[in-house]
Amino acid sequence: MEVRKIQKTGGSTLVVSLPKIWCQNFNLKVGSKVSLNYSERGAIILEPFEKSKDNTSSTVELKSTDNLDNDMRILISKYIQGAKKITIKSKSKSSLDYIINKFLELTIGFEVIEENENEAILEDIISLPTLTFEKALKRMDTLVRSIVRESISEQKISKEYVAKKENEVDKFNIYIQRLFNQSLKDYSVLQLNKISTEEALAFLLVSRILERIADHGVRIYYIAEGEILKKNELLKFVDQAIQILEQTMEYYFKKDIEGANNLISKKDYFRIERNNLGSGIAGADDDLKVAEILEDAERIAFYSTDICELIIDYFQ
Repeated sequence: MEVRKIQKTGGSTLVVSLPKIWCQNFNLKVGSKVSLNYSERGAIILEPFEKSKDNTSSTVELKSTDNLDNDMRILISKYIQGAKKITIKSKSKSSLDYIINKFLELTIGFEVIEENENEAILEDIISLPTLTFEKALKRMDTLVRSIVRESISEQKISKEYVAKKENEVDKFNIYIQRLFNQSLKDYSVLQLNKISTEEALAFLLVSRILERIADHGVRIYYIAEGEILKKNELLKFVDQAIQILEQTMEYYFKKDIEGANNLISKKDYFRIERNNLGSGIAGADDDLKVAEILEDAERIAFYSTDICELIIDYFQ
């Protein structure tokens, strides 16, 4: 660590000199620009302006028309890292169109600003995130509750609509990851959200848990049909898991530590009840399906209590 004194210049301006070797490494001279940001704890982040500007742009060249999933993962990682402009290049127009549409489905704030046969430029049109951590997570919460509720409904919504809701959950999860990374680099993001770094981390962790809960809800949706929907004990078990989720999210947004603490104690109930039901209600033809539904419902309850633990850990 290097210690430097604050000095005064021009009668009222306070200055600190920059290390010579640091300036030489980045070819900084008198008149060069630097970008400056600070954290809630007072730390100052200083970097060459051109370097910080470069970090906001990225180029991805599609490698293969056979496996575009790898390229999509790279694109999503650029989005999460905070790129504000992404250039996509491809020798195949159909691959380019597919990737653009998929990327726009999974992200928030990006639009195509230029496009030709082999290249497209996408840019974030939101300068500061107006969709806050809380608003994004509340939308995720609504979607996830709907998915798990629909999973045991006799009047089920269409598979296409469930897939659309699941896709929306993924979109908000990815957005919150991006927002968290932005908050680490730009303190104004935390100021806009009126939260601390610790609270931002809690939002990130909860969004990931909600995404997993949605997966279990979708699994139940596809398994629970026919005679299974007439097994009242099974449906009651799933419903109790859903109630734990709903209570958990209410406690999270209220920062209710006492309520969260009480819910954690229900973990043992779900473990014991699952074992009892597994040996008591399945018919010969439904053994495997019942076991899978019980496991998914138990995971929903357990993931919910994980969120309760986050409430206690981050909101004390």
